[in-house]
Amino acid sequence: MSELNWGETLWDQWDRVQEHTEHGLEFTKKCQEFVRDRIKVEIDYAKSLRGLKKRYKLKNAEDDAGNFSTIKAYNVFLGQLDLIARDHEIVAEGLQEKVAERLKSVQKETTNNRKNLCNTANQLQHEYKEWQVVLERNQQKYEKAAKEADAAGQAFGRVNDDMNATKAQVEKSRSQMSYRQDLMEKSKGDYIIAVETTNNNQHEYYHQRWPGLINQMQRCEENRIEELKSILIEHCNIQSSILPHITTCIETMTESCEKISPAEDSELLMEERSNQPYPGDHMFMEWNSKAPPSAFGSHNNSTRKTKRDRKKTKVNKEGLENLPPEKRKKAFKEKIKEIEGKINIQLKARGALEEILELYSQKPELGSVEAMEDSRSQMDDITQTLERLQEELYKYQCYLAALMDKTAPDKPHIGSHLQADAVSITSSVSHISHVSASHSGDAELPPPDQMSPNEFDPVSPTTNEFNSDTYYEGSYEVPDNNVPPPSAPVTGLSANNQCSVLYDYVAQHDDELDIWAGEALSIVEDNGTGWVKAKRNDNEIGLVPGNYIEYVELYS
Repeated sequence: MSELNWGETLWDQWDRVQEHTEHGLEFTKKCQEFVRDRIKVEIDYAKSLRGLKKRYKLKNAEDDAGNFSTIKAYNVFLGQLDLIARDHEIVAEGLQEKVAERLKSVQKETTNNRKNLCNTANQLQHEYKEWQVVLERNQQKYEKAAKEADAAGQAFGRVNDDMNATKAQVEKSRSQMSYRQDLMEKSKGDYIIAVETTNNNQHEYYHQRWPGLINQMQRCEENRIEELKSILIEHCNIQSSILPHITTCIETMTESCEKISPAEDSELLMEERSNQPYPGDHMFMEWNSKAPPSAFGSHNNSTRKTKRDRKKTKVNKEGLENLPPEKRKKAFKEKIKEIEGKINIQLKARGALEEILELYSQKPELGSVEAMEDSRSQMDDITQTLERLQEELYKYQCYLAALMDKTAPDKPHIGSHLQADAVSITSSVSHISHVSASHSGDAELPPPDQMSPNEFDPVSPTTNEFNSDTYYEGSYEVPDNNVPPPSAPVTGLSANNQCSVLYDYVAQHDDELDIWAGEALSIVEDNGTGWVKAKRNDNEIGLVPGNYIEYVELYS
């Protein structure tokens, strides 16, 4: 706080003090708005840098041109732009946390303190006015009493000097004069006390309470300025703390530019030369009218044929036949790794479809026949893609083995395990379609022993090209029921009736009930779909096939 204080120099300029502190609050609010927009600028700039990188990123990242020094330097530029964008996001986060929030707190605290001090000042001014009113009232009362006392004294003098006045009149006048004099003395005492009290209060007001209040206002304002100073310095520190990293990014860009070498780019280009021989000299050919037309100028055809053969060879070896051995070996390994990655992606996709089909097989109500067919179509597409990738992988494995003077790997049986998976999925789809229809009421659930073999084996080896060793038999679970059930389901069941279980049945879904032959159940609901909701004595409720139970009518 400064040596000079507002209480001594500005004690009579309260309006000016109020105006000054009000402007201080407005300035703090202005700083808040500035920081808010400053943060927005940083965020927008970071977003623009990222958009710039994305917009101008090279599309053919795996192209051979990516090995040239200019392309490498350009890619470094784009990578450093992303880091610089992150730096500006860090600046925005720091400004929000360490500047914007502190400014908000200072603004709120200063506003509350100033409001409380202004209220206290209003109270002091009100008390000061009350002291003046009390003093003025006692002064007026004393003046009135003095005037009345003088009037009473003059009246007594006149009565006393009057020879015709009676003794009673004289005594009454004397008594009135004494009374007025007593009132005057009392009013005088009250007035003296009021003057002393007012002077004391006024001295305390102007030398202690009022200056102290203004000094508190000064401290509040100076604290606001000190906090604002600290916040603005923190703003600069946040900005400067990130500059070294941005400078490092720029230095990295510069270093990448210094590594640009036209000679190395030319050498890299020449490493991919074709090494084709120069065309031979043209021979003069004597014109012979008896020779076939194609014989003349055959050298041109030979040249074109060489070019076609060269182009074909380049395609077959993927343009890698002219690379040095080490680079060719590296290129083959990268290609094999890339193909294996694609195969893994396809296998994961196939695994996901298998899980979906398995879920639908367990809960038919979640799927439909159309969804199963669509999944099977997707599985076929994945199978074809995997076959193509396997062939391509084997081709590059052979290239690499020949380059390393090793024995070529055995050619795998392309798609054998994929065919087996297709058979399993087809069986699952058939089962799901059948179970879904049973639960929906479109078809009755036939007992296992009445089903034909083809219903359990929709793609049995007799009707398909696959061998038995590639066929998965566990795609459909058959309940172990030994006794053939009745030919038709029981109908006409009503609630609160009893039924007797004829044959064992193992629940295939969560909403079904395991039952055993000879067991008695209570009927809860029968909607005529072939499935009956039943309850066991232990209050276990679930669906059971209507043709596995026998209706027992209760008599009252």
